[in-house]
Amino acid sequence: MMMMMANELPEDLVTQILLWLPVVSLLRFKCVCKSWYALITHQNFLRKHLLHNKNSNTHLLLKTFNETMEDYFVSTISYEELQISLTQPLPPPFFGNGEKFCISVVGSCNGLVCLHAYDTLNVVIWNPTTRETKVVPESNLPIFAPAGYCTRIQGMGFGFDAKTNDYKIISFVSMYEPNFDDYFIKDVKEIIYQKEVYSLSTDSWRKVDGPQCFIPDFSSMTYTTGMGSWLAYVEDPKLFVLSFDMSDEVFLETPLPDNVNGQELFVLNESIAMVAFMPVDEKWREIRYDIWLLLKVGVKDSWNRLFTIRPSFAKIHQPLGFWKNDTMFWNKIDNGQLFLYDLSTKQMTGLQIHGHSNSMQLVTYMETLISVKGGNESKE
Repeated sequence: MMMMMANELPEDLVTQILLWLPVVSLLRFKCVCKSWYALITHQNFLRKHLLHNKNSNTHLLLKTFNETMEDYFVSTISYEELQISLTQPLPPPFFGNGEKFCISVVGSCNGLVCLHAYDTLNVVIWNPTTRETKVVPESNLPIFAPAGYCTRIQGMGFGFDAKTNDYKIISFVSMYEPNFDDYFIKDVKEIIYQKEVYSLSTDSWRKVDGPQCFIPDFSSMTYTTGMGSWLAYVEDPKLFVLSFDMSDEVFLETPLPDNVNGQELFVLNESIAMVAFMPVDEKWREIRYDIWLLLKVGVKDSWNRLFTIRPSFAKIHQPLGFWKNDTMFWNKIDNGQLFLYDLSTKQMTGLQIHGHSNSMQLVTYMETLISVKGGNESKE
């Protein structure tokens, strides 16, 4: 039947039919015949399939550490039903090395996921659906630091450049004297910084100019359309939002509201949202969470406080990100159970999903055919 359809139907009609199919089916149908293989793997079809399914193909990707297996695993969760449909190990070279490395999800964009092993130069771009993996080459750019200095990736981001149809990694390299115990309390001026951008299409690194600032370990990247953002500081503890435009390759800085202690950035309706922890009393015996929304990057006065979360809840839960409207994902610190918390109604719903609370990351994800091999394949 498939061979008959492949041989008798016009290519335009076959294309329109295939655009409606999920990625898993398309991976099978590549084997039907040479013409279908050529069609399904063509860059034009990849772009059309991505755009056609962008609003109906959203999933969640949960990374966590399995203490029994002593390794990291990733679960694909349906966005509407919030049910796990697939759990799989991380790709090589991270598979089987959970005890050696602390693995973080740098970002997820158009079906590609960037992974980084903390305190190493090991970076991977991975398509969990097609299971294609690319080990990103280490940067060979010259380091302008005194002899004997240590080098460390202090922060990282991943996103899509819509102008050049390219996927990019931004790496914040820091160089410092070999006294690691002092690294986290050093003055920013005592550390030498270098910003580097990796292009998937050229498979190479190059330097970019940027501000001299420190990205703390608790600040992972938040990705809004074409822009990665982190919490950063020049003078601890005076945090601000540092944003990087993936197309123009320029940095923007947004001060936080006065007397606000930012903890984590997330995405809410394609804008930057911030979870801030605030003391209930002067001695910080209890804290509450405030949820802020940034309406315009670079404008301090555009912060808007949306919600406040009571201290009793903040004490036992960690934020993981937003779901729909005013609903957030949280994990319970003592047992790693995933919860939904409605910020408007203050109702909490437990999900039958568990993980290692200190290693859990939750990102939005879509199944696509986008290849990790590079090339200008799609538009955002």
